[in-house]
Parts: sequence; structure tokens; C-alpha cells
Amino acid sequence: MDDKSSAPSRIYPTAPLEQAVPPNEQQQSLLPPAPPSYAQATGAAPTATNPTHVVVITPGAPIIYGPVPVDIQCPYCHNYTRTRLRFRPTSRTHLIALLLCLFQLYCFICLPYCIGSCMNTAHYCGMCDRYLGTYVRE
Repeated sequence: MDDKSSAPSRIYPTAPLEQAVPPNEQQQSLLPPAPPSYAQATGAAPTATNPTHVVVITPGAPIIYGPVPVDIQCPYCHNYTRTRLRFRPTSRTHLIALLLCLFQLYCFICLPYCIGSCMNTAHYCGMCDRYLGTYVRE
């Protein structure tokens, strides 16, 4: 029986296998190494003989909106989508309704407000519903 009592002392070590590490060193050891700098990655440090490049981004040609929906890339959400239209009455729309009233055509007064060609067309993004522009009737 003496052999069995001495066996557990040989299996389990008396001292811990790991050393105690302070919390600051433990956090630093868990962090991944920092990536190389630009100069290290390219193999050359920027100097007066190696100037940095400047990229200038200019806005594209202005989008001309028409009386029909347009397929565009939204400048706000950057999705390719078709514009959604909302018709807005103008002073010309109100003038036509007033003329119909003066000629006593009361049943046709609402007609200019129902026809899209009598109103301006406001374009909105089909995805984010932001205002993009207006087509003004002349």
C-alpha cells in the first residue's frame, strides 16, 4: 500500500508550472503586433526627393433630372437605384385652376392638380428617400 500512497505525489507537481504575470504585461502579450508603417512596407521613407502624391477628387457632371424617373447612384447612400417622383404644384398650376374657375368650369378645377405635366417633378432616392433634385416645368 505504500506504493499507491506515493504515486499521487509523483503525478501532481508541488509547484505551479506557470509563472505569475502582472496584468499590464498580460494585456500587452494578448495584443497582436502592430502593422508596419508605410515607409517600412514600401521600403522607402518619404523625403524631399520622394514627394507624396496628392489626389484631387472633383465632382462629376451634374445630373439633369427630367419628368421621368432616372437610374442613378445616390450621393448619400451610394446605392444604384431609380428615383422616386413627387409632383409639386407651381404658381402656373394655381393660375390654370383660377382660369377654370373664372370660366365657371367648376368640375375641372381639380384637373391641373391631377396632371403631372402641370407640376414640377421632385426626385428622391428610391432607397434612402433623400431629396436629389427637381425638374422645373417651363
